[in-house]
Amino acid sequence: MTRTEIVPRSTLRAAVFGQESDDALTARMKPHVPPTGMAPARVTGTRSVPRSTLRLIDSRILSTALKFLDQDPCPLLLSGVKRFRALTEAARVTTAAPGREEVVMLVDPYRVTSEHRPEVALLVDGAEIALIAFDLRVAFAMCETAVAVRLGAIDSVACEAGSLTVDLSVPGGEHLLHGEAKYSVRREVRPPITIPLVDPRAQLHH
Repeated sequence: MTRTEIVPRSTLRAAVFGQESDDALTARMKPHVPPTGMAPARVTGTRSVPRSTLRLIDSRILSTALKFLDQDPCPLLLSGVKRFRALTEAARVTTAAPGREEVVMLVDPYRVTSEHRPEVALLVDGAEIALIAFDLRVAFAMCETAVAVRLGAIDSVACEAGSLTVDLSVPGGEHLLHGEAKYSVRREVRPPITIPLVDPRAQLHH
């Protein structure tokens, strides 16, 4: 388990796995590859493919799958922050009250999870012959968080302690790669994220 700080140019991979190389991460995944390998049976069953070639194909598929982690974790983090109703009142105050253009509020601990089904395309002579699916699960657990709201938008986020968990697996199978990092967050949100203002009268009808 590592400890890091989520900064504007960080990625899921950098935040959780640091500077580990493709080879190192691929080596961690190989023991969890299904016994039949990653390539679909219709690919390997129609021709005689040496075992060494199959291992190379698996390695390439796993290495390519690591690119799924090259995404900014902050949109997921901020999506959890945005769900708090108190932010709507902060947005209303900072857009309507003279001299109150900025409000800093504390958000209670929360957890937000995102699940994805990305795919790796398998090509032969430039033609796509198969898609290999993966399950990617990303979870943020945030402790008490300070959110600055300025003129109706989230301007910055600060959290002293939290965790980020990443799981990459084969659909219906065991985890290929698991990582968890403890982190702190200090980030200016650029551009600021506007908080939608909901008419209180509309809420009474639900």
